[in-house]
Amino acid sequence: MDDSARASVLALPSPLALAGDKEEEELFESDDESYYEEDSDDEVDVPLKIDAVVAAGASGVTGGPPLHRWLYVPEGRFLGPAPRFASAGNTAGFLGVAVVVPPPADLPAASSQGQAGGKEILVLYRYTEFEAAPGDLGLEVSKKTKLHYLRFAVPPAGDAAGSLQWAGASLAPLIYPSHHSSELQALWSKLVSNVAVCIPPGTTRLKVIADVGILRLEDYTPGRMDVVMDALQGMIADPWPGYHVAMELSLPEPVHAQCAAEAEAADGDCGRPAKRRKVVAEEVAGQECSVCFELLESDLAVWPGCSLPHVFHGACLADTLKGSEMCPLCRRKLSAPDDKV
Repeated sequence: MDDSARASVLALPSPLALAGDKEEEELFESDDESYYEEDSDDEVDVPLKIDAVVAAGASGVTGGPPLHRWLYVPEGRFLGPAPRFASAGNTAGFLGVAVVVPPPADLPAASSQGQAGGKEILVLYRYTEFEAAPGDLGLEVSKKTKLHYLRFAVPPAGDAAGSLQWAGASLAPLIYPSHHSSELQALWSKLVSNVAVCIPPGTTRLKVIADVGILRLEDYTPGRMDVVMDALQGMIADPWPGYHVAMELSLPEPVHAQCAAEAEAADGDCGRPAKRRKVVAEEVAGQECSVCFELLESDLAVWPGCSLPHVFHGACLADTLKGSEMCPLCRRKLSAPDDKV
């Protein structure tokens, strides 16, 4: 089988390539109603079918993140012999983590490709909701499976391991159903526990694949959660369908003290001019974080793309992203294109 046959294409067709079939009009949906279909209570069939009108206005539909065409080709080395499993309340899930670490000779080429010096975090998140079957005869799928594909561009001064906390925190407002958000946040924390320390230095691409089950709250029992786990084990090998909606987002950039103190970048990980980071560090010296109101002295990060550098504590940004993808000061979104706020 050739490479093209092995690849699963995740795509948002361009307006010019679509006929705009009215019967296939669907928007990417989210339970927080940032996106919605004609009937927001209905689930999205997979693979999703996006019409030309949606594609043309993808970057501004109801103020949501822009949608993009992506080619998903399985690659990388998986960490661990099997996917990780965890449960939290009425949720359970498996997580697979793969990394791409270019050979030293290929690092210059890798750093010249794509955004953020070629570093990125890809999150493929699939969740299925379950409920008790009539007559208490086991469980059944209550809604269709939801598929999410998110690409997070890691900034030059960042790394995949350190940026994973921000990517994971942002999933709550972006894709989690609001009535299960707390449990899913707790589940994610368990699934990625100790993952960062396993990510090798020099990783240019981190791929996180999550298969999650959500049991209806009124049907929750420990025994039924065991059934959910068994069902998920049978689903994790299922292929991802070829077409569905993807999102591209930028992540905050850490302000490293070493880079800020030198006139030039200390090493290849500091892709932006160190002079700029030095200016940022000097400008915020003695100022307070607008989230926690403590002095900005360490663990600093700059929100991506703001017209002026907006600096916060990295931990404060992680907490902020659990509720919103917008900058606490100027409301710029992680998903905003470079030329827009």
